Amino acid sequence: MQPWGYVALLGAFILVLSWTLPRRKEEQPPAQTTTNMEIALEQFMENMESDNRELVDLVKRAQTDNAEQLAIRERRIIDLEHRCAELESRLEKVVVQPVIGQAQTAAHEAVDAAFVQPFAAAEEVPVPRDTIRMRYPELFELYDSGKSIDVVCRKLNMNKGEVQLIIQLAKQEEGVRA
Repeated sequence: MQPWGYVALLGAFILVLSWTLPRRKEEQPPAQTTTNMEIALEQFMENMESDNRELVDLVKRAQTDNAEQLAIRERRIIDLEHRCAELESRLEKVVVQPVIGQAQTAAHEAVDAAFVQPFAAAEEVPVPRDTIRMRYPELFELYDSGKSIDVVCRKLNMNKGEVQLIIQLAKQEEGVRA
């Protein structure tokens, strides 16, 4: 055979061989990576759902606890209002009830001592008149003389917010007394 025949025969052999051999599969890592990402995303979503469920349960428990505490406080307020009304009626009976000579019994005297003395003691205690103006006389001297808050701060070596708060509290205190 001639050399061109060998080349043609070799080419035909390679052609047949290429058709008969299995083709190489393209790389599958992109498919595997996609699968791994999907799995990771599903796990993340499951974790988020469980966290959300736990959070919802926690909020529900907190609401339930708050409702229970509110109910307890409301019952307690109602009880205290009833007790106050009862004590007021007893006090009115004791104060309004005329004392008839020596006929008042020791029980009435005990009631008088129990109910009238705390009220009398409360009236006797003088309320201290320690005002904010008395606590900060230099500050109010400067402020009342027309000095600005900045000047008062510099002279007294105080913060601006502190001076403003003291002045505001003094105004509120004066409004309560008026």
